Amino acid sequence: MRTNLAITVIVIIIFGLGSCKKASNDDSKPWIELQGYNPVYSELGIPYQDAGAIVWDINEAGDTVDISGNLKTEDNVNANEVGKYYVKYNAQDDAGNIADEVTRTVYIQVFK
Repeated sequence: MRTNLAITVIVIIIFGLGSCKKASNDDSKPWIELQGYNPVYSELGIPYQDAGAIVWDINEAGDTVDISGNLKTEDNVNANEVGKYYVKYNAQDDAGNIADEVTRTVYIQVFK
């Protein structure tokens, strides 16, 4: 008797928690828009200042919104060494949709 009651309570809890989950119809992934140039040519020894990017998404109301607060940037630019570097941008919206990664190429070189 107690076993049946315990199983019933567990089933009710599981179904109750499952119904609390917010349903989302958001299946569109956000997109990343680079600001500035790509590629970028920067002078050796001068600190590199990236122009950044904006992340856009379409919300459930169908409006295009700026979600740049979700932007993740990976930057390996060494302004003190001549070479080719990359700045990578990634983002995810609140529904878990992941944007396509966008990459900026940065060339550090000696200007004459």
